[in-house]
Amino acid sequence: MFRRAQKAQAMVEFLIIIPALILLIFGAVQAALIYSTKNGLNYATFQAARIGAMNHAQYADMRRGLLRGMYPMFSHFDNPNTLERTAEEVDNFVLITRVSPDSAAFDAWAEGHANLLGDGENVDAIPNDNLMYRPTQQNPVSIQDANLLKIRVQYCMKLIVPMVDHLLVSTSKYNHKKVAGSFREVSEATTDEYSDICRSRRGFVVSSEATVRMQTAAVDNTEQCTSGGRMICP
Repeated sequence: MFRRAQKAQAMVEFLIIIPALILLIFGAVQAALIYSTKNGLNYATFQAARIGAMNHAQYADMRRGLLRGMYPMFSHFDNPNTLERTAEEVDNFVLITRVSPDSAAFDAWAEGHANLLGDGENVDAIPNDNLMYRPTQQNPVSIQDANLLKIRVQYCMKLIVPMVDHLLVSTSKYNHKKVAGSFREVSEATTDEYSDICRSRRGFVVSSEATVRMQTAAVDNTEQCTSGGRMICP
């Protein structure tokens, strides 16, 4: 009688523990996938910032850098159109925020330039030459700091692990709360809502930032920052 009670107790304990154990295993698998995506996005973000710095901080060139950097993330799929798959992800589930230079920096330092983008039109651009000999006063930032291109890339990665996806979706919806006074305040203040990044996808928002020195004059092209687009210019 006593042995039978002990066996029943073991069965009850097993039934209580097994759901938590399965969730822990699934969570570890999903965490590994998120970590891999984060590493790939860090590389892609640097590529986007690097190419953007050499091409007047234009979205089209940053997108080209993202395509180059994110391509390995999808190359393991048995699909001859890996580049098209990567482009689909970038165009639908990636949001770029140009943290610096912002509108205040352009208002303070931008000058008119003719045919800088090769289209024959005049554009406002922050000078990039002779920075060592230019004034260093803050207005609200110095022209040297205005020549730092800082971008923030948010990617809504698709969650594929059962059960864990529901938990992480709920977490991701609130992981970009604005924290007043934090060093990320400027970047977070320009972050769109979860629904604007992931749209109809059940995903988790992974973020990365990169800062590089501008190699060309940064152009404030308002057309690349239109509402509903995939780039924000504060």
